[in-house]
Order: sequence, then structure tokens, then C-alpha cells
Amino acid sequence: MPENGNLEQIAVVSVDLFQTLVNVDTRCHPFWRQVLGVVYTPEQADTYWGQLKAFLYREYRELFVSPCPFVSARTVAERSFAKLFSHLGLHLDPVGAVQIFIQEHHAAVPFDDAVPFLEAVGRCFPLCLVSDADEEMIGPHRHLHAFDRIFTSEEAGAYKNSPTGGLFRSVVEHYGMEAGQIIHIGDSPFDVLGAARAGLVSCWLNRPGRPWEQQIRPRYVVGSLQEAAALLGVTFT
Repeated sequence: MPENGNLEQIAVVSVDLFQTLVNVDTRCHPFWRQVLGVVYTPEQADTYWGQLKAFLYREYRELFVSPCPFVSARTVAERSFAKLFSHLGLHLDPVGAVQIFIQEHHAAVPFDDAVPFLEAVGRCFPLCLVSDADEEMIGPHRHLHAFDRIFTSEEAGAYKNSPTGGLFRSVVEHYGMEAGQIIHIGDSPFDVLGAARAGLVSCWLNRPGRPWEQQIRPRYVVGSLQEAAALLGVTFT
């Protein structure tokens, strides 16, 4: 639902990829089966997946505390896996785990509302993809839609919530318009905080119904991409 403002000025729609369009959680068990081998159990996989997300979030958050040299998403993931494996007492190779992790990202499937959203909104607005990812991680998902443009952290040398605002700034510069004419839709706090810092209209996709815990609030909150489309005056079934 809208918190304030209106969307009449919106001319471009920016959307996140992983956990917004594509459900990476569907690859939890295939991933851990490969990494853990004969000691794999579904219960372990679910627990480790949640812990991995926490380590990844902390690793990215540390990058945003102050300006620092850019490191790739692969490097961030390798650091996170190394810390996770150490925490769990697992003698596993973080580099090999990240390679499997990337492959499983490629195999992840879109949410049910993703393709209808892209098709409907893409008929009405220029639609770009903005992802905190290396080019290799995007993989086959670049073909989900004929995106007007794909922006990655690797290309920009900055993440969504980087202090420099480099990733979202590259979006604004590409379109040559006021930042407030662009809405960014994403599931992560980094989507909201980075978009807000750069002056874009932020829309938080909150599928699980989590509480918002950041001081800067999203301009809009939706529970599905269908609701996000409706905010833009676009409907689909």
C-alpha cells in the first residue's frame, strides 16, 4: 500500500532479480545435497540455508558502512561461505560451494507472478533489471524478458546500497531523467535504502509479510508483483 506520494510521474520501472522475480529458495535442497553429499539431511539444509542468508546479509552490510574498494559478488559469497563453514565446523571448500551456488541460481524458477508482471508492465513502461550480482550469476535469467537494460553491480563497480550510490546512479544517468521518475521494486532492505538514497521511488516487495526494521521506510509496500503492477495502473491475471 502507498505510504505517501503518487506514481503519476513514473516513466521507468526498475526491478530486482533474485527473490523478486526468481525464487532462489527453490534451490536450497539441490544445493546442499551437492555440497554436503552423504551427510545431507533436509533439516540440515533448511537450517544452513537460513544461516547462509544471514552471513551474506552481514557481509554485504559491512561493505556499506564506509566507502571501500569494490569486490565482486563472487568474492562476497566466498567470504560468506568461509565464515559459515567455520561457524558450523565443516571442512568444505568455499570456492567450490560458490560455483555450485551460482549454478543453482541459474536453475532457480520465476515466481508465478513474475513473467505476467514483466509482460504487462513491459508493455506500458521501459523496464530495466537491477541486480547486486556479477554478470555470470544473472546467467539465463537475462532472457526472462526483453529488458530495456540490465544493470549489475559488477558492471557499475558498486552495489545498490553502496555509499557512493553508483549502481542506481548509473540507472538515472542512463535514462537521463529525474531520479523520482523511476520506481525500483525489490525484496531486500538494500533495494529500498539504496533507491531512496539515490532519489528513486522505492517499492518493497514483502512476500513473507516481514516487519520493516530500518529507519528509512519504503515509499510503497506490496505483497506481490501483481500488487506492484496495480500501483502502476497495470493489471494482469
